Amino acid sequence: MDKAEKAAINAIDAIVREQHLADARIAAERLEELQVPAEPRLFSDDATPEVLTSLLAQQAGRMAVLSPEGEIFSIAAGRYSGAPNFAVLKHGHAGEGMRIDRVGRPSELIESAHVTLGVCTQPDVLAGLADTPQFRGQGLLGRILYSVPASLLGYRDASPDLIPAHVAQTYATTLTNLITRLHGLPEPIAVSFDDQAIAAVQELLRETEPRYRPGNDLAHMHDWGGKYPGAIVRIAGLLHLAQHHHGTWHQPITADTFARARHIGDYFLTHAQAAYDLIGADPDLADARALRDWIARTGIHRFTASDAVQALRPRFRKVADLDPGVRLLEAHGWIRRLPSPPRGSGPGRARASLYEVHPEALHDPAQTCCPPHTPATQSHDPGGRTRV
Repeated sequence: MDKAEKAAINAIDAIVREQHLADARIAAERLEELQVPAEPRLFSDDATPEVLTSLLAQQAGRMAVLSPEGEIFSIAAGRYSGAPNFAVLKHGHAGEGMRIDRVGRPSELIESAHVTLGVCTQPDVLAGLADTPQFRGQGLLGRILYSVPASLLGYRDASPDLIPAHVAQTYATTLTNLITRLHGLPEPIAVSFDDQAIAAVQELLRETEPRYRPGNDLAHMHDWGGKYPGAIVRIAGLLHLAQHHHGTWHQPITADTFARARHIGDYFLTHAQAAYDLIGADPDLADARALRDWIARTGIHRFTASDAVQALRPRFRKVADLDPGVRLLEAHGWIRRLPSPPRGSGPGRARASLYEVHPEALHDPAQTCCPPHTPATQSHDPGGRTRV
């Protein structure tokens, strides 16, 4: 453009000048249309939702947040803005489209947002997620796969076995093939299931559905449980891609692949239950734990509901508030109701129910109460960090 403009200025002939000016206009139009691509980025570890959204727009809708701590949750809860903002994390879970319009800034259009969230944090951060009710109410917690391993602190091996060389090589080769081949696809592809795998998916749905009913193990975590079968299907897809990393993924997903995905899903289900226990998603379980801790702390052998209410105010304001936690402790054998003596014929209220404590409740204060969702997986992180 500059060259054409200078040529027009120096031109003596009018026709030649007009030709150079036309060339300059064409070059200017091409310059306006030119889109300079952003510098490639694979991940961020500390970004506000607004910055993460812009990164998604720059990186063709694909971005990861990988962090050794849980800053992303405190930022999403409103550390800087004063109000929770995590829409990009929800949209990025299932490849949903996003259109962002802000005053004073160009609009950003993301046809399909994909956010990989990988956080390794302390259990206290996980428990603190309950401080932002919107995280659960708007479905963020239900979109996450959790790993809550036991700590190895005090049992660490000073010379652990290294990853075998052939395993590391196979992993690197598989990942490289996936990256190069998937990147070369002009359009997304559809992956199907064979008949046996479809039957296995339907069986999973039939088995899982009753577990959401009141009193069953997923009743208090509808948000996560409702996405559990879909998560297993996604895992099956990932295993299928890894198995066919040479580009033969047009073959249908088999029942064997789905069975392996379901095995992985069982792991995540158990750990999600442990994570939701930390978050305090089940109020009855939280009440039962409060009672269990009081029993272990005081060493009491027998008590009435009134004793517990008086000791644990303001958590329990009346005896009726205690009932769900007491029933849960009874169901798991930590306490038992003693037979009430016959009521006399005279006036007065019936005697309060008396509960007897199981001896184990007094011997191990650290023992979790019901249900004992304590994953057996061990962590290589000495602090027993939670993987999300």
